[in-house]
Amino acid sequence: MMQYRILLGLTLISCMISVATAAPEPHVFNLHGGYFYGPGPIAPDTRLPDGVIHNITFDLDKLAGAAAFGKGGRILSDNETTANANIDAGALEIGGPGKNKTFWLYAVAGGPLAGEEHYSFDANYNMLWTVDMALDPGFAEGIVRVNKYELTTGYRKVPASIQTQNGLPEGYDKAGSLVSGTTIVGRVGDFDNNGFLDGIIVATANVPMQADMLPGAPVANLRGFSTDIAISPLFALELTLHGIANMQPLVEQSFTGGHIPELTAYLSDIRERLLAARANYETAFIHAPAATKMDLHEISWRLESIRQLFFIPWAFLTTYKYPSGNASESVMDATTRALAKTAALAKLLEQRRLGSKP
Repeated sequence: MMQYRILLGLTLISCMISVATAAPEPHVFNLHGGYFYGPGPIAPDTRLPDGVIHNITFDLDKLAGAAAFGKGGRILSDNETTANANIDAGALEIGGPGKNKTFWLYAVAGGPLAGEEHYSFDANYNMLWTVDMALDPGFAEGIVRVNKYELTTGYRKVPASIQTQNGLPEGYDKAGSLVSGTTIVGRVGDFDNNGFLDGIIVATANVPMQADMLPGAPVANLRGFSTDIAISPLFALELTLHGIANMQPLVEQSFTGGHIPELTAYLSDIRERLLAARANYETAFIHAPAATKMDLHEISWRLESIRQLFFIPWAFLTTYKYPSGNASESVMDATTRALAKTAALAKLLEQRRLGSKP
């Protein structure tokens, strides 16, 4: 009997140690379509294939993680550089019908990130993906490499060519169909309301001047993603509201610059985000304990107030297209107030999540 008890005790201790030291299950990010623009004047824009990233560690509390470097990845055309086997970003058919050239998109070793892809959030709750990237056309001289290539769920403007930035001629100031100065916008939250983090990542860069193909030309890409990282509906709501509030400079610039179609597009985007925010709220309310439901009512009416404020300028712009006189000022006034209310509600949710006082 004594031996049995000792054996049982050792077994229980062993189980407890294994549970305490077990590494968390790695996560998977799925990449969904999107477009690669450029380099430079190359058209049409390249439809991106679906992809997948394996073996990701991610801590949602710390808002940080990384995709480990996977051994056994493809060797690039220079017969030296190794790709991360955990990241399958797919092949790009650049150039259009009859002119296609296949470029393989890789996360590669030999750079400052040692082949890993790093994930973090900035102070404005934009998610950042950082990777040492390479485009391989199948011959060593054509490889285009960009270290610490940063993708974001925020927004990026398509840059001018390096030549134009330095006052030199013969630069291409466009990335495919996007002229330099065009803004592409990402997002992060839970937009299909399934309880897992998802969104859109965007990025812009310039081809290095030492590259063989279109040196200095801008490139851009936009791509959807989904994950198996569980996220609470209230945190998803918070991230969505932060994303809307972060669009304030874009809205103001489009208005002051007289770019009404651009302003209309931003407001349509915001309206779509608010639909997701409402769905997140409803999920939170349904599953909240009865004792806490009353606390959620304030969020509900504030969210509805924001929706109505945004609806006024959106409806006006989509109906009349080009407002004039006092109407245009009224549109911007309502939009500015809606953005301020959005930022305030996002901050309230952040404070509640972090346990700090408003």
